[in-house]
Amino acid sequence: MSMLDTTARPRRHAAPAPRYLSRGGAAVAVAEPVAPATPRPTTVERPSHLRVVRPAERRRRRLTPATAVLLTAALFVTLLAVAVAQTVLVQGQVHLDDLDGQLTEEQARYQELRKDVAELESPARIVDAAHAQGMVTPDDLRYLQPTAPDPSAVGTTTGDDDEPDADPTVGAAQDRAWTEVKPMLESPAP
Repeated sequence: MSMLDTTARPRRHAAPAPRYLSRGGAAVAVAEPVAPATPRPTTVERPSHLRVVRPAERRRRRLTPATAVLLTAALFVTLLAVAVAQTVLVQGQVHLDDLDGQLTEEQARYQELRKDVAELESPARIVDAAHAQGMVTPDDLRYLQPTAPDPSAVGTTTGDDDEPDADPTVGAAQDRAWTEVKPMLESPAP
């Protein structure tokens, strides 16, 4: 064994662990030099409104039953509000899906009606319908061409000379409304 045993574990308190010298069978304690005592810090004047709180004076704030009930109620109301908001969102989405389905159906119906109108307006169908009613095609077919009107003689009339009080903008407003609506009806569903 060596003369100094340095494998001793440090202790948690301030005193250092004793070291022993061993000679033969007897162990002798070695005196260690004593460190000079450190002076205590001087006390500093504290403001009068501050004081040191002793451990016995400390109170831990605890949750009172009334506060627990209020917190539980607030949590319940918050969760209920979230559930109601989700329900409203889902109902709105269902309504939008229904409207989208109706829009798709109406656009398909509009296209079908346009096809029907085009078939009904076809010259071949008109000729067949005329023949079915007993009409015949004339041997001498002559086309009439209208003459171009004189721009100085054309006024702002509607063509209805019998009704002087008629509003000339009624037909124009309907035509303008139709030209605005028609592209919306022809667009494919998103």
